[in-house]
Amino acid sequence: MKAYIINGDSAYRSLFTRIGCAITNNLSEANLAVFTGGADVSPHLYGQEMHPRTFNDTLRDEQERKLFNECKERNIPMVGICRGGQFLNVMNGGAMFQHVTKHAGPDHWITDARTGETVWVTSTHHQMFKPAPEAVLVAFSTLRGDREWVEEGIIKLEISETDYEVVFYPQTRALCFQPHPEYTGDQYLGMERYFQSLIAEFLM
Repeated sequence: MKAYIINGDSAYRSLFTRIGCAITNNLSEANLAVFTGGADVSPHLYGQEMHPRTFNDTLRDEQERKLFNECKERNIPMVGICRGGQFLNVMNGGAMFQHVTKHAGPDHWITDARTGETVWVTSTHHQMFKPAPEAVLVAFSTLRGDREWVEEGIIKLEISETDYEVVFYPQTRALCFQPHPEYTGDQYLGMERYFQSLIAEFLM
């Protein structure tokens, strides 16, 4: 498998090399496109106004929107990590909870929705998937933090019962992975193995 990495640093190249991918700088050669971490996704892409704690990059959103459409046209499977997963969720009709607590810093367990397997993962984000109906729930957490979104100009708040950590969109073959499998360390080996297993299951 050849991976085309979009806006990612050497940590992403190392990750995909470790899990058996060759790296290509030419999208036309790729059979996997990788959307990486970074700024929040612009709320106008999912029909919300800006939350005070949202910090987006409209130029990057536009560049990656064009790449998403090209991948879709070419039928290239896609995987997104953290912001990249959020972006793919939005491009597939989902939205975002624009601010969440208990995720920006502490590592935690996620649970595979199909098998019940638990995996120890990193957590550095302050936003969370609000998946479209077409999404397949792959893994979730239950940290019961606050989550906020904007509806008709009003900030809404609730306590989360379920946080969607990994979702998959079959129609575009897009895997959205909220944690950071590019992080290294013995404590994250299970996360890397789990991420690799999902690539094999959904995108190969």
